Amino acid sequence: MRSLRNKLYEASRAFFRAFSLSLLAHALRGLRYPIGRGLHEPTKIALNQTRIVAFVRNLIHVIPFGFALFEIILNWNVYYVGTQPYGTAVYQIIAKAHEILIQASLTTIMFSAIRREIAYGKGLPFGFLFSGLQITQISYLWSMELWGAIKADSVRLTRRTGLFVLVTGSILLAATCGPASAVLLTPRTQQWPAGSTHIWVNATEDQLWPSKVDGSIVSPRCLTDGMDGSGACPASEWYVIRDWLSAALEPRYPGSPVQGFRWLESCLVHGQMSARDLTAGGSLSASVAGQITSVADLHQAVVADALSTTSGMWETSLINVTASPGHGSPLSDQTKAVHRIVSNYQQSSSRATCIPFNITSSTSSEPVAIPLLRFTNITESNAMYIISQTQMMGPYLVSKHPRFTYARLLDAPGDLKSYRLKWLELPRETFVDGNIGLAILFPESSLDSKIQFGLICNIVAEWVDSDIEIKSEGGGISTTRGKQHFKDPFPSKRPISESGRPRAQDMVRDVGHRVPITISESWARYLNPTLTNLNTTVFNVLMQQSYYTNPERFLVGGIELTSTVLAMLTANGLARVGWGTALQGRVKARGPGEEGLADGNYWLSGKGDVFEVDPVKSKNWTSFVVESSLEGYAYNTLTTPPKVAIAIMMIYCFLVFGHTLYSGITGISSNCWDTIAEVTALAINSTPTTALRNTCAGISELHIFKLPVRILVSRDEEGEGEHLELVFGKVDDESAKARTIKPNTTYGTLPKGCLEERKKDV
Repeated sequence: MRSLRNKLYEASRAFFRAFSLSLLAHALRGLRYPIGRGLHEPTKIALNQTRIVAFVRNLIHVIPFGFALFEIILNWNVYYVGTQPYGTAVYQIIAKAHEILIQASLTTIMFSAIRREIAYGKGLPFGFLFSGLQITQISYLWSMELWGAIKADSVRLTRRTGLFVLVTGSILLAATCGPASAVLLTPRTQQWPAGSTHIWVNATEDQLWPSKVDGSIVSPRCLTDGMDGSGACPASEWYVIRDWLSAALEPRYPGSPVQGFRWLESCLVHGQMSARDLTAGGSLSASVAGQITSVADLHQAVVADALSTTSGMWETSLINVTASPGHGSPLSDQTKAVHRIVSNYQQSSSRATCIPFNITSSTSSEPVAIPLLRFTNITESNAMYIISQTQMMGPYLVSKHPRFTYARLLDAPGDLKSYRLKWLELPRETFVDGNIGLAILFPESSLDSKIQFGLICNIVAEWVDSDIEIKSEGGGISTTRGKQHFKDPFPSKRPISESGRPRAQDMVRDVGHRVPITISESWARYLNPTLTNLNTTVFNVLMQQSYYTNPERFLVGGIELTSTVLAMLTANGLARVGWGTALQGRVKARGPGEEGLADGNYWLSGKGDVFEVDPVKSKNWTSFVVESSLEGYAYNTLTTPPKVAIAIMMIYCFLVFGHTLYSGITGISSNCWDTIAEVTALAINSTPTTALRNTCAGISELHIFKLPVRILVSRDEEGEGEHLELVFGKVDDESAKARTIKPNTTYGTLPKGCLEERKKDV
C-alpha cells in the first residue's frame, strides 16, 4: 500500500514538474507526501524507475507532438479552406504557442540525456552541463562551453558525438520550429488540385492530327462558301483575320510621316463551345537579311470544345460541395478555376515566308526562285543566293526547281483584275518538311500592265506538342481560351522590333516533338473559297486592304503582312481538322435519380475517371487527361516552404518518439536538476575540487569545460542517509560503481562536516 502511495506521489509530482506547475503543487499541500526526513525540505527520489512516472513525465510531449502530426497530415493531404480563411493573427498566435511547447518538449529530452550521462555514464563534459537551459540560445553553438565539451578526451568520442548532435539539433529545431509551424498552419493562396479525369473524343489520333491533309476530308461546299456558319471549313471565320489585318494597318503614329503597324499578338477564333487565341508573330530574318518568316499557332477546335464542356460539367458538379465546415459558400461560388490538358495533345502551327518576283515574258522558262524557311533542312546543292531586281528587296535564300517556271505561274485561275493564287506542291527531296508553295499574282493594273508582279511564298505546317488550359471565374464559365506557352530565352531583355510586334524567335516553344504536315493542293485551295455574296474570294478581300492598294508602300510592310496572313489562314484551317467529333461518355452520378450530374466530391478527390465509356467503342478513341485546379486558400506541399517545414516537424516527431520509446522501455525518469537553482544548490552542497581552482571570477580556459562531471553518492556523516554531489575529474571505476545513484532511492541529507564549516564561516 505504501509503495502504491509513493508511486502516486511521484507521479503527481512528475506531472506538476513537467508542466511547470510546481507552485500550484506547493499550494495544494495535500498532494505532498513526505518521504524520509527533513526539517524544511524533504528528501527525494533522484531517479525513478517506474513506467507510470515515466509516462506522466512524457505527457509534456503530447500537445506539441500531436499538433505537429496534425500539421504534417493537414499539409500532406490536400485540404481546401476556401476563399476567406481565418485571420492571419490567429494562425500566428497558435504557431507561437506551439513553438513554446516544442521548446519545452526539447528541453525535457535534452535534460533526460544529460541526467543519464551524469548519473549512469562515464561522466559528462562540463560544457554540456547547462546545455538544456540554453536551448533557445543559438549563440551556444559557437560558445567555449560547447567546443570545450566536444574536445573532451576523457569522454568517449561516440558519447561526445551523440551529445553534440542532440544539442545542436535541439537548438536548431527550437529556432526553426516556430516558423515551420507558422508555415504549415497558415493556408496559402494559389492554384490547388481539384480533380483529374480522362476524357474521350470519338476520333482517332490520325483523324485529329493527320500527317497529310487533302480535299477528301473537306466538304465540297467549303470551296464555294467560306462562311457557311458550321465552322467545319478550313476558311471558316476568315473575317476574324480580316479584322485583325484592319487593326494592324491602322497608323501607328497618326499624323506622322513615319508609319508602322499596330501589331496585335492574337485574335479570337471560336469553336462550338470554346474561344481560342489565334496567335501571330513575324519579323524574323532568315539566313540572310530581308527575308521574313511569320509564325501562327492555334489550338484544335475539337479538343478545346471538349475541354470547355468538361469545365462546365466540373462547375455544375460542385453545386452541393462545400469547401469545409464553417468556411463559407459552395465551391461553385469560388473565384477562379483552371482546367488543363498537358499531355498527348498537339496544336497546329504554321510558318510562311514570301519574296517578290516579276515576270516580263509569258514564255519565260526560268525556274521559280522559292524562298526557303529558316527551319527547313536543305542541302547546299539545292540552295543559292540571288539578288532581286530594281524595286524588289533582297537578297533571299531560295531554291530553284526545274518543275516550276515563271511562265507556268501565269495560268493561275481567277479574274485578272483580282489577286490570283497558284498552289505549288513542293518536292520533298528539297523541302523535306512537306512544304507547299504559293504564287500570288497581283492584278494587272497594280504596277505595270506589261509586267506581272507578285509574291512567291513557302508555307510549312506542323503538329506541335503543346498544352491547353481553360479558366472559369465566379461560379460560372467565363470566355474560354486556349493558352499557348512560349519559351522566351531572354525574359529580362525581350527584343521588340521597331514596329512593336513580337518577333518570331520569341514564339519558338521549347517543345519535344514536331510532326510535319504534308499539305496537298486539293486541301490548300479551300483556304481561298469563293464568297458568293461578294462575288470574290477570301484572299482577294484580305489583299484589298489599304497597304495593298498603294504599290509604293506595299514593300514597306505588305510582304510581312502577307506571310502572316498566310500563316494564320493555314493554322486556322488545320485547327478545324476533326470538326464534328465531340466529347464522349457518361458522367459518374452521385446517386439514383441524379443522372447527368457528376459527383463533385468524387471529381475533387481525383480518385478516378468521372466519365464512363464503352471499352469496345472507345478502343480507338483519343483520350486526354484533364487536370483541374482551384484558386484559393488551402494546405498542400506543392511549394518548397511547406516541404521544408514538414521535414523540420518530422525530425522533431522522430526525436520525441525515440525518447518516449526509451523511457517506456527503461522506465527511468527524473524531476531533478532541470533548473539553475537546483544545479546551484547541488554544486554548493558538493565537496570543493582543485580542478576548478581560480574559476570563482570567471572561466577563460577551454580545458575547464573539458572536465568530466558526474553526480555520485556520498555517505551522510550523520549516518542516517546518503547525499548527492557533483564530482569533477576522473573517478576510478570501482569507486564510481559503488557510488552510483540507485533508482527509487531517496537522497538529500547534508553531511555534518559541511554544517560545521558553514557555522565557522558565519
